[in-house]
Amino acid sequence: MNMWLQWLLAMTVKSKGRPALGIEDVARTPFMVLPTDIDLLGHMNNGRYPSYMDLARVDMLTRTGMAKVLDRAGIYAVVGQSSMVYRRSLDLWQRFDIETAVLGADERAIYLVQRFVVDGEVHARGVVQGRFIEKGVGTAKIARVVEVLAAAGLEVRLPELDERVAHWAEVNALPPSRASHASDWAGRTPR
Repeated sequence: MNMWLQWLLAMTVKSKGRPALGIEDVARTPFMVLPTDIDLLGHMNNGRYPSYMDLARVDMLTRTGMAKVLDRAGIYAVVGQSSMVYRRSLDLWQRFDIETAVLGADERAIYLVQRFVVDGEVHARGVVQGRFIEKGVGTAKIARVVEVLAAAGLEVRLPELDERVAHWAEVNALPPSRASHASDWAGRTPR
């Protein structure tokens, strides 16, 4: 199944009938490795993991009620940065869950951890920095997002951000999108 079809299902029916969540809860979203996910080695291609993580975040946003509220306010989430660690392969037709939890937030972003789990064992883990964009305004600060959610009756208590996650975000940060950032290899020339 192509990812666009999985996106359509995630945004319309996948979360229906599943338990509601608070933002402090861990969301568990079930999936299966499909033929379109595998590479020549017969396991899920590393490039598919972030796509499945996107789908799991859609499930979490839907089940917390945040998706509907933010959509009405013209606010949508984007990934600012992410990293992955792979431990065990996921094979064709294998069922797996993605467990998604909020790690914390700073002024401009929310941080999540997402685990690929089979029978209680972690196969891979990703950390994601999520940012919010408000249509016609630009980047929405976390305080603005919390304000919009609170006005709709959604209680948001974000954990304090672990200094290791803050350091990860700082080390991997790029300049803002409107700033110049030339590709300079300090004397080496890409060929």
